[in-house]
Amino acid sequence: MSFAVVTAIYTTLGFMGAKMFGKDVKSQITLSMAPEHIVTKIALWATVVAPMTKYALEFTPFAIQLEHALPSSMSARTKTIIRGCIGSFSLLVILTLALSVPYFEHVLSLTGSLVSVAVCLILPCAFYVKICWGQISKPLLLLNLFLIIFGFVLAVMGTISSSQLLLKNLQSHNLRHKE
Repeated sequence: MSFAVVTAIYTTLGFMGAKMFGKDVKSQITLSMAPEHIVTKIALWATVVAPMTKYALEFTPFAIQLEHALPSSMSARTKTIIRGCIGSFSLLVILTLALSVPYFEHVLSLTGSLVSVAVCLILPCAFYVKICWGQISKPLLLLNLFLIIFGFVLAVMGTISSSQLLLKNLQSHNLRHKE
């Protein structure tokens, strides 16, 4: 039910935006907003901050798993420091990549195809199957396996498409700078 409500809200906002801006609507909502308004600045910063918080949330399980893999003879404080350093280093690598690529929208689409499909579709189905293996009916098992396979196909197709667009734009960007 909540997905239907969110979909309805996004669809309504999309139609309202198209009605407001007509044929002049841009590919990103922040490009269509008037640059002198404070609301535009807030929306722009929200667009920048949201992926950063997303990465922190998505890398926390990785850091926790790393902490559990460390020897038990280490103190809890040392493990926490190592976990924090690994998490911070991973975030800095991702931030460096995002800043070095001039086409941020392609980086976001690549991130969406790689991580969001896994977090929203593949992992919940896989965990459900793993946790409830003995109690799942055959049709429900087949549905979950289909969704996992479908998620992998979506992730691969999205990654290939995003990578191709990113490489195409990087090549055209490099050609313009050589001229």
